[in-house]
Amino acid sequence: MKPLDPVKQERIIEAVFTIAGTQGIAGINIAGISKEARIGVGSIYTYFKNKEELIQAAYFSVEDKITKEMYAGFDLDLEIKTSFKRIFMNTLKYRLRHYNETVFIDQYVQSNYVQLNFDKQIKEFEIKNEALYRLIEKGQKEGILSDAASFTLICFIFGAVRSASNGIAQNFILLKKQMIDECFNMMWKGIRS
Repeated sequence: MKPLDPVKQERIIEAVFTIAGTQGIAGINIAGISKEARIGVGSIYTYFKNKEELIQAAYFSVEDKITKEMYAGFDLDLEIKTSFKRIFMNTLKYRLRHYNETVFIDQYVQSNYVQLNFDKQIKEFEIKNEALYRLIEKGQKEGILSDAASFTLICFIFGAVRSASNGIAQNFILLKKQMIDECFNMMWKGIRS
């Protein structure tokens, strides 16, 4: 059997993001993906059994990318607030540069797709975000952060980044250092003890 072409597979996944960015996750269908990726419907089924598997693959693809960028330059030995600001800024920059992907991921986590492999997704999330869990643990031990459950704090942090990036993308928040600092500072106040 001929090996699958990773470039073609990436084009299929990129088509998912493009469609999500313009039509939302509900607008994703195999015919639309075929047209957007310029790949035959039959070829898509060579790479993915069905739409659900394709959407899951797209989710894991974007989660890998955003997680790698989120922790760029991360150092657990830095001051707690500095480490959180780096994560906040890295994530915000990624979201602003990859709008279609962020529309996809935001809608994905609010859809029924998240339930398809929920246990697997939670385990992978914890592994990929181990640095953030360790940072929260360190901040709580030092009495800097709220003693809320780590996952609760993570949801709050990601919610703040999502709100800031959506506000900037929709021109409700100006893309200025002062405004971004205000967004971070509000998030920081929300997780402090």
